[in-house]
Amino acid sequence: MGVVRSTAEPAPSAPVRHTAGRSSMMSDFREILRDLAASRELLGELTRRDLRVRYKQSLIGVAWALLTPLVVIFSGWLVRYAFAAMAGQRVDAVMIGGIAVKSVAWAFFVGAMAFGTSSLTMNLSLVTKIYFPRELLPLAAILTQVIDTSIAVVALLVILPLLGIVPGWTILWTPVLALILVMLTTALTLILACANVFFRDARHLVQLILAFGIFVTPVFFDAAAFGPRGARLLMLNPLSPVLEGLRLSVVQGHNLAERLVDASGTVVWSPWALVYAGIVAVIGIGASALIFHRAEFKFAEYV
Repeated sequence: MGVVRSTAEPAPSAPVRHTAGRSSMMSDFREILRDLAASRELLGELTRRDLRVRYKQSLIGVAWALLTPLVVIFSGWLVRYAFAAMAGQRVDAVMIGGIAVKSVAWAFFVGAMAFGTSSLTMNLSLVTKIYFPRELLPLAAILTQVIDTSIAVVALLVILPLLGIVPGWTILWTPVLALILVMLTTALTLILACANVFFRDARHLVQLILAFGIFVTPVFFDAAAFGPRGARLLMLNPLSPVLEGLRLSVVQGHNLAERLVDASGTVVWSPWALVYAGIVAVIGIGASALIFHRAEFKFAEYV
């Protein structure tokens, strides 16, 4: 693990504290990448610590990694069953499979946001007493959630065949979608973790996002269910193309490079939706990393 130094005795190799007028974006990005590369072992230690803390004295242990997606899946099935019953329809295995796949991705987003946003304020002694790249704390929370989600993904790969769903070659789109999901989550987590240091009511914003975000994100429902205009509006949420892409590629075997239109003329999928989500993810993670880096020197004063 890398050596951490006291802020009272700054090391010659410690990053130079730039002012907004003298630093450039490129120099800041180079500094961020250099610091993260030098602190990769510390990131691993923080991730292992978060895993130990999360499951310490836990009654069901790593089964907690399955609990959140299972609750979301059951809730989604219940909602879909109620609406299908009112419409005289039935909920088939494909619907359940789609909800299951999207629920795992949503559970990752919720878990990473919940733990990552409070990662700085929950580590007061580290932030105020020693120097290290502060980005490591929310990143460790996200990596911990990645490990949790991996357990849920393995369980999902067992459940889908039991539902009669055998993913085809289009499952190869999953790494692309997963990368975009992690980048979007990281961008939002960095911004909100930073905001939570300066404005303590930021945690209430996070609670609102986690509580009501599921109603503006196609987790329980497919975007096309809202009609042509509603689907377009729903897909403006950058998480929506990721979730719909997972459902279509994993459960329905659709090639995401091809456009898909249903019988009513509603565009179910457009490759440009994936491009849009990718662009938002790249710009978001760059902007959030820059904002976080320029604000981190003031964290100790406010935490």
